[in-house]
Amino acid sequence: MSTMDKKLEDDMREFILETCEKIGPRPPCSIKEAKGSKFFQEKLRDYCDEVNIEKFYTHPGAYKASFRIPMILYFITLVFYWHLPWLSLAIITLSFLILIGEMSLAKEIIDFMFSKKMSQNVISKIKPINQTKTLIIIGSHVDSNWEFPLVRKLRNKFAGVIAVNVFLSGILLLILIIKNILILFQFEEIIFSIEIIIFWVFILTIPVPLMQLFFLISNRPVMGANDNLSGVATCFELAKSLYLPENRPNNVEVWINAYGCEEIGSKGSKAFVKKHLNEIKNAKIINIDMIGNKNGSLLIGKSEIQGLVKMNEDMIDLIKKSADNLNIRIKIRALMAFTDSLSFCRKNLSATSICSVPLSAKNYFYHTRDDVIENMSFENLIDTYKICMDIITRLDNE
Repeated sequence: MSTMDKKLEDDMREFILETCEKIGPRPPCSIKEAKGSKFFQEKLRDYCDEVNIEKFYTHPGAYKASFRIPMILYFITLVFYWHLPWLSLAIITLSFLILIGEMSLAKEIIDFMFSKKMSQNVISKIKPINQTKTLIIIGSHVDSNWEFPLVRKLRNKFAGVIAVNVFLSGILLLILIIKNILILFQFEEIIFSIEIIIFWVFILTIPVPLMQLFFLISNRPVMGANDNLSGVATCFELAKSLYLPENRPNNVEVWINAYGCEEIGSKGSKAFVKKHLNEIKNAKIINIDMIGNKNGSLLIGKSEIQGLVKMNEDMIDLIKKSADNLNIRIKIRALMAFTDSLSFCRKNLSATSICSVPLSAKNYFYHTRDDVIENMSFENLIDTYKICMDIITRLDNE
């Protein structure tokens, strides 16, 4: 490791340790999240031309409910299956909409049912020496999630529980559609023997939705050293470097952002895009998320939420070329969940994410109490910093 790399690691480690010791876990819309944002703002003041906190309001209660309500509705559907099939159809349809829309696609299906709370984004700007010709936005998120007990027990296999519940809910919805159509035409007896068997399958698999209802997410906030102080620390080092006269770009303006409420559906970045859309239409946007996985591969996001939202190809190429230029190994891969890039790409802005995933289940600390600095690796943080600096330099030279 070079002297520069060692200095970078020491500084990033110090930033993360200080945040963990002074602030601690930072669940969405909490006082600790607000303190984390204020802490980052104060850190940036010495290195940026402008640093502001922008407040926004969202419905954090919908997040946990989106895991639990569909399972409650699933059980109610089974209770009324035989006697009120039309009611069961209505209930399982609602359950499926929440399960897919709110939990999987980060759509606001039931948010209106929950009270609004305040969160905030940190927006900082580093102006170029001359006129701005290119705007690049590099962001991360300051909040941390609540613990997922199933992840702590099952590691990366936890997704199987959710997948099974989506499958069971989908089959139950399909069966009830067929059942109600046949009842309408008085042909219900055609499938009676088959649905008896299928209904018993639903009864025997009840432990799986029970696992999601009671054990998928808890009320215990996690430290989030990797997810996502790793990204915030990298952004801070970028701001410090760009402040130096020899590194300040001539024509590239750089915004260093830290969003709130990413963990509950990228709410902070969504609020940022809504407020600044006209300013950032031509911006190049990189989001840095969870890059401190021990023995984890560095990735460029190709798509998110099961491939339904595509990341910008030009940004993917830009990052890949810089990584290749620096001899840094990086893969292009679809992300099953979402990052803050989701908010930008849904508005057809030029964005993607740099992130990482652990290579083995034993290093899978995502959304658990084990997401602490002792379980982090800093190699990817240093490489991500270098890639971002190289991109800014190349854009400025162009």
